[in-house]
Amino acid sequence: MVITLLVGLLVGWSYSAGYKKADSAWQLRWTQRDLADTTATLERTAAERKEEQRRQQKTDEEQKHADQLLEQARSDAADADRAADGLRNQLTQLRNQLAGSEASRISTVTTASKAKNEASILLTQLLSESDEMAGRYAKEADDNYIAGNTCERVYDEVTEKK
Repeated sequence: MVITLLVGLLVGWSYSAGYKKADSAWQLRWTQRDLADTTATLERTAAERKEEQRRQQKTDEEQKHADQLLEQARSDAADADRAADGLRNQLTQLRNQLAGSEASRISTVTTASKAKNEASILLTQLLSESDEMAGRYAKEADDNYIAGNTCERVYDEVTEKK
């Protein structure tokens, strides 16, 4: 009976030791797996952060370039506005001259001459208005062109994998 008891204790101790050894081995494997998962997550996060910083840098560079282009376009538009103002002033003077010459006539003038002066006045007014509208459209077109090109360049830069 003592031998049976000793054999039983030995078997129980062996089982307990084997169980603890297997449990320790599994704990080590789980810890290694958790460490590998955490490392992979950190590496992926670092890579994503680096990519986001690259994209933001490219976006900032393109925005700076677009701001420079817009500034240049606005400067050019201001120059064009000054030139257009000069043209409008000339047209106004011409219109006033035509209207003044018509009002100062005392003699009977043919109606064709009067119609020609009125048509000239109308045409100078239309030219002045069309020049003003062309300036507005040109400014809007420049702004949209620069914005579209900037958007396209930003897209190309941020979708490019490096």
